Amino acid sequence: MGVNFAHRPAMKNIYCDISATTPLSPEVNEFIFKIQSTVFGNPSSIHRFGQEAKAVIEHARRQISKAINCSPGEIYFTGCGSESNNLVLHSLLKPGDHLITSTYEHPAVKKPASTLESAGVNVSRIPPDKDGRISPSNVEHALKPETRLVSIMMVNNEIGSVNDVVSIGEICKSKGILFHTDGVQGLGKIPVDLAALPIDLMSMSAHKLYGPKGVGALFVRRGVPITSILQGGGQEKNLRPGTENIAGIAGFGLAAQLAVETLEKSSTHLKNITQIFLTSLTEENIRFSVNGSHQIPGVLNIYFPGIEAQSLVIRMDMAGIAISAGAACSSGTAKPAGALLDMGFDIDRASTSVRISFGKFHTVEDVITVAEELGKIITPLQKDPLQ
Repeated sequence: MGVNFAHRPAMKNIYCDISATTPLSPEVNEFIFKIQSTVFGNPSSIHRFGQEAKAVIEHARRQISKAINCSPGEIYFTGCGSESNNLVLHSLLKPGDHLITSTYEHPAVKKPASTLESAGVNVSRIPPDKDGRISPSNVEHALKPETRLVSIMMVNNEIGSVNDVVSIGEICKSKGILFHTDGVQGLGKIPVDLAALPIDLMSMSAHKLYGPKGVGALFVRRGVPITSILQGGGQEKNLRPGTENIAGIAGFGLAAQLAVETLEKSSTHLKNITQIFLTSLTEENIRFSVNGSHQIPGVLNIYFPGIEAQSLVIRMDMAGIAISAGAACSSGTAKPAGALLDMGFDIDRASTSVRISFGKFHTVEDVITVAEELGKIITPLQKDPLQ
């Protein structure tokens, strides 16, 4: 028997899981459709159809390099941020080398690190402090004569905390050690100037900044001896073989350009609506605490005492509002935020915390509505836990 929605009240859907992925911006969507409809040649072909496709890719490469202030020749397109991370670790590390990373990296760094460790690479994992950040001094103390690579994410995906990649990078530079950062959560949300930052390699992904899914990039500073981990036709200067995703790359280029052009405006807007949201939670008589500090604008990991996170996510979804518990890094799984455990919080706090992440399209009305819906669910339960 089917479900009858005829008498279901109208409900506004509000997506508050920007850290997991962003909706495609209208401008990017329109541009991708245009490219997909008109540019179909193989970029490796020498005829005009192939060269037209090649020109689209090179234009996007210039857009991204301008967005992060590096040379176009230092940008390599990949299939996603995860591929970029894998490429860095598997290419640069060999048995006997030492890798320094953190305990709360994305699985695309954590899992390759474990695989390499089983093959003879020595791995040191540094936990975040109570603010959700990796201490540069702890990185320095972990250095060994055989340290080959340090890989610390720019912005944590579960907490939103911004790491001091400048200090970490300077430490690495002074010791002649390569520094890689997973910049997927940072690009388009905070300023990134690779002409000034001591970063040797940086992973990026389009779908975190209102671009398409299935396309990423890797910044490799000129002179870094990285090699391909795949074999094929030699595309991307032999670093990433395979016929290029022309429309996706084009969309990534435009999304990066737009993200940087509107960065200041978006940051101001996100800071404003975030404060309004927190004030609204207080007005709803909700007891809460924000986990961590130094977050990027719009990202909140919030502890609601006595409220089971998974249940809250489901009930909010039934109200048409998407939030998350933990991170969307493992397909189909929903676990407490591992970053909170790494920060020293107990399993109870990790299991009663959710991530709410706003985007540039959210309005004041949206965030007040989210707070009100949370109030309907949480306030009665916090007054009477047995209810």
